[in-house]
Amino acid sequence: MIPEVSAVALAAGTAGVVGALGAWGTVLLARRSVASAILVSPVVVVASIAGGVLVSARAMFLSDDDVAIVALLLAASVPVALACGLLGYRAVRRIDQQAAAAQAQGDRQAALAASRREMVTWASHDLKSPLAGIRVMAEALEDGLVADPTDYHRRIRRESDRMTRMVDDLLEMSALQQGGSGGAREQVDLAELTRDIVQGQVPVAERAGVRLRVEAEEPVPLVVDAGRIERAVANIVRNAILYTRAEGEVRVAVRAEGTGAGRGTAYLQVDDTCGGLRGDDLERVFEPGWRGSAPRTPGAVAGAGVGMTIARAIAEDHDGGVDLANHGDGCRVTLRLPVRPAR
Repeated sequence: MIPEVSAVALAAGTAGVVGALGAWGTVLLARRSVASAILVSPVVVVASIAGGVLVSARAMFLSDDDVAIVALLLAASVPVALACGLLGYRAVRRIDQQAAAAQAQGDRQAALAASRREMVTWASHDLKSPLAGIRVMAEALEDGLVADPTDYHRRIRRESDRMTRMVDDLLEMSALQQGGSGGAREQVDLAELTRDIVQGQVPVAERAGVRLRVEAEEPVPLVVDAGRIERAVANIVRNAILYTRAEGEVRVAVRAEGTGAGRGTAYLQVDDTCGGLRGDDLERVFEPGWRGSAPRTPGAVAGAGVGMTIARAIAEDHDGGVDLANHGDGCRVTLRLPVRPAR
């Protein structure tokens, strides 16, 4: 056989073997990470070419100096191959991240749509109940069949207030889901705001046989949408009262951390004695319309089941958050808000 032809055949065979082994390894790697496989693919190509060239160079009896020069030239191509692989790796990673984000967004939208449908179903049912009661009581009053009209007037007003709260919750939830920006930001004292809200909830707590205790002595100034923060705090406190057993206690505490330089975090912690929640229910509390199992579902004072959903959405709109965890003989809700200096 002509030496040149023999060298070419030897180079092709060697390159084929090295390339096949490299391709097999790349396929195995691709099953775990496509981006990593793309990163090493150019190196496999260079390795197969290098193997074929070096073997053919030896077969052609080139001098050691010539072989060294060929090896250096091949080595110089490795960084280029790695650079090409790195570009491909980054591109695939970016595509994977975009696809994962799109999938997560789709899952969130699907879950939100399901929650909306469930919320509308429950709200429709709950609005129908007080309406029916109001109608029956109004007819009884018209027919003069009521021994104590004052009591019926009180019941009608209570049911009307309940319906008003439900409608307000639904309107607020709709505004938040549509990206409503709320009112202007202003400086308020979270401690003072919380004390006022707790004081307003005392009648509700007394009717439920629940003790209310508040620890909010030190001022905690915030720059927030005061109306919405007030609504978030009221929702959390009222929710704790509604789910706390009779003779139980709800403790509300306000504090701040890391505010020495005008920045930090303000915390509102509300501890109840509801008996706690199962692990998979801790996050469901924030789903629109979810109000727990039958033993935890409040009675006629219940709203549309979006109070905690609204509280978390308002907190997140202020770059904060709301967390829920089992604590002691009940649950602890923590509202976090960033402390920022007034502009």
